[in-house]
Amino acid sequence: MSNDNTLTNQLLADEPAFLSSLDFGPHVTQGTGAGPSLLIGDMSQISLMQPPGSSYLDYRMAHLAKPGDIVLVGRRDPEFDSYLAQVRGLDDITILAPDPLDGGPIATKAMEKDLLQQAITDITRKHGGLTVKSYLTTGTIWRLAQQIGAATGCTINVSGPAPRISERANDKLWFTRLARTIIGASAVPPTMPAYGPDAAAAVALKLGKSGEQVVVKVPDSAGSAGNIRLDSTLMAQQTIQSLETLLLDRLHATGWADRFPILVGVWDRHVTHSPSVQMWLPHTTDGRPISLGVFEQAVMGQAGAFIGAVRSTLPKAMQDELVAQATRIAAVLQRLGYYGNCSLDAVIYKDESGTRHIHWIECNGRWTGVSIPLITLDNITRGKRPEGIVVVQQTLQGRVIGTTRAVEALDDMLARPGSDAAPANGVVLMSPPSGARSMVINLLVFAESQSAADEMAQRAITLLRTHSTG
Repeated sequence: MSNDNTLTNQLLADEPAFLSSLDFGPHVTQGTGAGPSLLIGDMSQISLMQPPGSSYLDYRMAHLAKPGDIVLVGRRDPEFDSYLAQVRGLDDITILAPDPLDGGPIATKAMEKDLLQQAITDITRKHGGLTVKSYLTTGTIWRLAQQIGAATGCTINVSGPAPRISERANDKLWFTRLARTIIGASAVPPTMPAYGPDAAAAVALKLGKSGEQVVVKVPDSAGSAGNIRLDSTLMAQQTIQSLETLLLDRLHATGWADRFPILVGVWDRHVTHSPSVQMWLPHTTDGRPISLGVFEQAVMGQAGAFIGAVRSTLPKAMQDELVAQATRIAAVLQRLGYYGNCSLDAVIYKDESGTRHIHWIECNGRWTGVSIPLITLDNITRGKRPEGIVVVQQTLQGRVIGTTRAVEALDDMLARPGSDAAPANGVVLMSPPSGARSMVINLLVFAESQSAADEMAQRAITLLRTHSTG
């Protein structure tokens, strides 16, 4: 542990902006206040993500709302607003969206659009303060808090990490170096930065010739968005020049804007599990990082796209080791100015002898498709988390369904607020299911047992399929 403290002190000495980036004037502080919150689900500031309003996933943050809160989304879905009020019981919240949405982060539009600014500042003044909770906490979010504080004279809390540690934690290359330093050289797959396309091709070829599967990643992208996986068969046919061209073509197809370095590494073979440790990082004065649970992610395709999650089935000893290592990493992040939710993703792989090992892959320094449903569930069940939990996030191309139709299809399964006991099982529609030419199934399913939750999830997916059109 003393080595971790030494590392933290060295990082702070090398990069003082970790803590100095918290200074946004007299009205802004890091933490969670007692008054209402402004919830922002905008994901557009993550590299390679679509612009605001192109997806309804930002509605997920609405499930974290309490009476009197404000929810800021890219575009409204009146049917989903009705679902939140009538089915979820979230009838005392204010849902806002820029009109028209003309590009740029939602947080920027919040103070540029007069009606949005007026609504936010009025509620802030009425309650004497505000807490800003954003899916991703960036400098833009902190500047929004600064603007609200200046306009109202009230204290504005930001429930999220300081800008510099937010940027670093979400950088896969930086996180890889951190995990390797804290846990040890074998804590991560072989990984290195490439500062140009020719260097990326050369490193990838070298790794590929050793028989390894290679992955190239955009370091600050989310999940699989910037992953280019190269199998050994493909690599055997490449020269540095041909691979350089192939990599540039594939990276540009993701929306990558020629920013280096990029990550080149080994894609682990014989992976048996993809666990994620969900964490809450309080202020250092309030204690060490807290594990909220270990979940296993369901991924699909060569890039490893996230399609859902369930409670981990790993042996307790392995889960305990995951939590212990994750807590050590999170404790360093905490001392560098990180406050709020984050998750640490890993893979479990078997070596030639069949022994299981942990490889850390990335830190999601933000809310995620698992942490939002998890806290939503705690709110619904009043902290009595059931045994069975399933998170579903799938897209079905060529099928379309609106919120009202989805609510009708799932009617008797939907979780509804009760006056007395918390519900023992139910389904929560996390975001509007309608896409331009697709159906986005984003559900939280919970039950008294995992098998019951699995069955409910499958039934819900089947009902949505059969009630959709296309």
